[in-house]
Amino acid sequence: MTRRPARSRLPLLATLLVLAACGGDGEVAGGAGDLPGPAPAGVEYAEPPASALPAPDFAAELVDGTGIRGSELWADRPCLFVFTASYCERCREDHRVAAEAVDEREGAVGLLGIAGADDAGAAEYADEVDLGHPLAVAAERVWLSYAAREPGLVVLVAKGGKVVRGWPGGATRAQLDEALEALFAR
Repeated sequence: MTRRPARSRLPLLATLLVLAACGGDGEVAGGAGDLPGPAPAGVEYAEPPASALPAPDFAAELVDGTGIRGSELWADRPCLFVFTASYCERCREDHRVAAEAVDEREGAVGLLGIAGADDAGAAEYADEVDLGHPLAVAAERVWLSYAAREPGLVVLVAKGGKVVRGWPGGATRAQLDEALEALFAR
């Protein structure tokens, strides 16, 4: 067997190193890396309306397998939940609109997409929309506890866990902006 000189292996080694470096950071779109950090300091939230009902707590898994509870998300900031499905084209736009409204508030509001447990395309959906926010896969009982009979429901939960508003079929940016602004102290 003939051995190649070390010089002839250098281009191959350099190519492999470059390809390995381009492999990304290993984070999964919609996974734990997309969970919000600490709530911004100095943000004050208004009390939710007295008529607001307690939000049903739930456990789910993000698309990367990380466990999450709804109460962890609304503990220190309001949170939007978007009940979605990989096959729902309208839901993609609803999810994008919600992400834009949340992103404008620079960490003061959270966002969680919630797909059904039977949605085999949830990870692909998270990768395609790549909104920088987590996507959970949750059992049907989670959907039913929020009266989500079909994808497209958007729910706003105030800091501390009170359901402020729900929009079956999605919400417009103006609706989300108005509802979110009402949750900040003046």
